[in-house]
Amino acid sequence: VTVKAFMTAEMPQELIELLEKIVLQNSAFSNNPNLQNLLILTAIKADKTRVMDYINRLDAFNGPEVGEIAVGNELYEEAFAIFKKFDLHLDAMKVLLECLESIERGLEYAQRVDTNQVWSQLAKAQLDAQMVKEAISSYIKADDPSTFHEVITASKAADTYAELVTYLQMARKKVKEAKVDSELCYAYAKTNALAELEEFITQPNAAKLDGVGDRCFDEGLYEAA
Repeated sequence: VTVKAFMTAEMPQELIELLEKIVLQNSAFSNNPNLQNLLILTAIKADKTRVMDYINRLDAFNGPEVGEIAVGNELYEEAFAIFKKFDLHLDAMKVLLECLESIERGLEYAQRVDTNQVWSQLAKAQLDAQMVKEAISSYIKADDPSTFHEVITASKAADTYAELVTYLQMARKKVKEAKVDSELCYAYAKTNALAELEEFITQPNAAKLDGVGDRCFDEGLYEAA
């Protein structure tokens, strides 16, 4: 009743002090999720400097909901801390990559969490930033060939054929596509890996060898052609 009265009277500073006494000091309501939510949300609106301290000290609030509200109020570090605390790794990574725009911190987080989905998120951000070698490394860690078209295009532009070979070797275990096998042949040719190329084309594959042969010939890769 008292909390509602303070809310109705629109007295956020006094409400924060009241809630601190109820929630942060041992009381029958210390672990009440609604009151913990209210304390953090009131601080987001009225006294942003207190928010991080509350996040660190409280455990019963609604992490996903409060985290989204923090993002909406541009409290990105606080939102990241919430998502990280509640093991909401994809949300935490999204804040790092899209709000804080830090691929470096994203990499640290991916290494710590080490899940396929998080590595995929990081890989996409790296590819968008034209960090092709790093993106390929992340996609391999993610075991994710789903964006092979984009990776192939980016690798051609960046001339990262050695890394592309490794990526396509991973991709063809999961994706049966002529494009994947054809580009792997071409990447072998571009990296002068003729022994691997010869071994590859003697085994069952979906590559369009005529087309790859023509490309190699046109580019003066005669041994490969």
